[in-house]
Amino acid sequence: MPGIKNYQTITIVGVGLIGGSFAMALRKRGFQGRILGISRPKPIEEALRKGLIDEGFPYERLGEAAAQSELIILATPINRIIELIEELGKMGKDLSDGTVITDVGSTKREIMETAARALPETVHFIGGHPLAGSEERGVQASDPLLFENAIYVLTPPGDEEAPEVQKLGAFISLTGARVIVLRSQKHDLIAAAISHLPQILAVELVNSLDELGDDSEKAVHLAAGGFRDMTRIASSPFAIWKDILSSNTAEIRGLLEKFNRRLSARIEDFEIEDLEQSFEKARETRSALPRDTKGFLTRLWDLRVVVEDRPGMIADISGHLYSKGLNIKDMSVVKVREGETGSVRIAFGTREQALQALEELEAAGYEARLRE
Repeated sequence: MPGIKNYQTITIVGVGLIGGSFAMALRKRGFQGRILGISRPKPIEEALRKGLIDEGFPYERLGEAAAQSELIILATPINRIIELIEELGKMGKDLSDGTVITDVGSTKREIMETAARALPETVHFIGGHPLAGSEERGVQASDPLLFENAIYVLTPPGDEEAPEVQKLGAFISLTGARVIVLRSQKHDLIAAAISHLPQILAVELVNSLDELGDDSEKAVHLAAGGFRDMTRIASSPFAIWKDILSSNTAEIRGLLEKFNRRLSARIEDFEIEDLEQSFEKARETRSALPRDTKGFLTRLWDLRVVVEDRPGMIADISGHLYSKGLNIKDMSVVKVREGETGSVRIAFGTREQALQALEELEAAGYEARLRE
């Protein structure tokens, strides 16, 4: 791969799911350079045990590791990334000329502004955002395929064709990710439109059930199908979203205002013919979304399995799939007729796993189908 031989030592700051998966993917793809890890003691111990890093450091020894590195990856939450950039900036000439620093933050404006202000001109800061993730957390959940076929955005401060950008892009491609280059402002606007706004809308849609008063509890029990699909991301913990939303407030607020105007116009002019046009336009746009890449919102592939209403059925199904090495991302009872039959929704991270599960379940005598 072009440029990989030029990174002999890299440092990953924050050896969690993203940092650990990055290191694991590099190892699987044959990277022979040194990987240094900076994190808390337990993640470092686990990363060393797994062979993901060659040497571990506490955060207090950031400067020692950074001084040895040609590439530094800041794989922490956004607020911590900003703090780390400030700390690296204080190193000054202790950072080797030409050192490349990148991050994995899901918003870029504040990070890029901090890097431009705090870092010496002798290093290159290139913003990064891997559009990949998992419900699991920590280095113990590291997955060498986490970035496979995922979009990985780079946001350089200047020339998008600069050698250091091309070199970093080629290196990141070793993880299986698809690298694209965007301006940071454009990235944050797109992220707000397709990730941050949907998250807020999903939360508010679920909370709107409270407005049904005494009927809200019934609505919760009746909710299924479209409501469940639209609001899956409402279960995301606020701790994950706090930094993201606070660092992209202007873009999110602007999109909320535009969305509010669209809803207000629909309320004032609720014409069925216009709704038909809107439905058709939305269908065309939705059908154009790529199915072969991971994005801001990771798609899940659903199986519907017909089950008997008897104790242990769900445990039997999940246990059978687990024994075949299949990782269930989500599972829920869709409907059950007491004493008869019902159906269970089982979700997988990839279509390939869903199809394998379908084959395994059918071979075991279950009636199942893939919901495309």
